[in-house]
Amino acid sequence: MLRTYEALYIIQPDLGDDEIQAVAKQVESLITDNGGSIVRSEIWGKRKLAYQVDKWTEGCYVLLRYEAPAEFNKRLENYFRLSDSVIRFLITYFDEQTLRLEEEQQKRKQAEIQASASRGRDDDDDDDRPSRPRQRVVVKDETEEE
Repeated sequence: MLRTYEALYIIQPDLGDDEIQAVAKQVESLITDNGGSIVRSEIWGKRKLAYQVDKWTEGCYVLLRYEAPAEFNKRLENYFRLSDSVIRFLITYFDEQTLRLEEEQQKRKQAEIQASASRGRDDDDDDDRPSRPRQRVVVKDETEEE
């Protein structure tokens, strides 16, 4: 049975963008080669660390959500520990209740976005100009006799 996990790992900041991409692809292929699947992969880029880790004060953050068998995590942890380019890592398990809550939050957020977009369309009809009272203009034809 596949379970949903999220791995956040930090890569050394002195690596180039191509090398960072290569490390991320290696992790993804490790997951897919062992019967898992990638749900979402995000490279957040370089950020300052809260405290110094080894000799590093900043690192490149990568967030990866995946589905894999429970016994696979030991293998992924070993990969992170043995990899010279990975500074720190954290793997989190998402149970069914957490996934349901997250899905409900996304639905609520989409509904709010749609509601604000429809309100925005109604407001666009006003052209965002302050409303002025309409004036009635009467043009008197000089040829008419009074």
